[in-house]
Amino acid sequence: MRSMSQLTRFSSIIPALTVAAGLAAHAHALDTWQINMTVDNQYAAYVGTSSATVGAAVQADTNWTNVESFTVSGMSASDYFYVATASDFSGAQGFLGEFNNVTQSLNFNTGSAAWEVLPVGAYLQQIDASWPTTWPYLTMPTQSQVDQTLAWASTNTSAWVTPSQYLNWDNRVTGNITTWGHFAGIDANAEWIWHNTGSGNPFYGANHDEFLIFRVKGVPAPGGAAVLGLAGLVAVRRRRER
Repeated sequence: MRSMSQLTRFSSIIPALTVAAGLAAHAHALDTWQINMTVDNQYAAYVGTSSATVGAAVQADTNWTNVESFTVSGMSASDYFYVATASDFSGAQGFLGEFNNVTQSLNFNTGSAAWEVLPVGAYLQQIDASWPTTWPYLTMPTQSQVDQTLAWASTNTSAWVTPSQYLNWDNRVTGNITTWGHFAGIDANAEWIWHNTGSGNPFYGANHDEFLIFRVKGVPAPGGAAVLGLAGLVAVRRRRER
């Protein structure tokens, strides 16, 4: 017969196992995302694994003045949301968006710690020697070229880096200082992001190792949700201090 202390210890394990099982089941549920976004100048968005897209583009646009609002269903915890972009290398370029995993109540605004960018232009010849040494402006990569890049990056993971931001370049309603102004339909806390090959503002016209591919994972790694929450608090505090 077990002692009372053994029974107490055993009973304390049961709820923990139940919670763990519930979390495991929850982590493998298929999620629905609500997305509001724009890219200056062009983009195509995909869902995929760490090494390839799956299915056709879920959204694409060539007019940065529009905000595209759309829903993506069937996202798993291990899926990535990819945004391949192209710009005109002049004027301005940038990516702004609000990404909500409504199933799990997670938010991935651009500017959060969850986002990564692959500056493909820095690795064109390594990915495919037949590609140009400089990617042509306003030229979107095909889905096949995106997949070829993702396959290469899956074994060259250090090529993924943190996107560049710039002080006060966000989507605030009042006092917006960006080239684009406020975009209704996108969270005011979202930050413009891009890649920067030099110093200063990454959103002014230049070829910043394009084309670029941005990505965010469907569910952050353990502890990542806390990081996202902290990033949101920091963003709010930073705006209050400006």
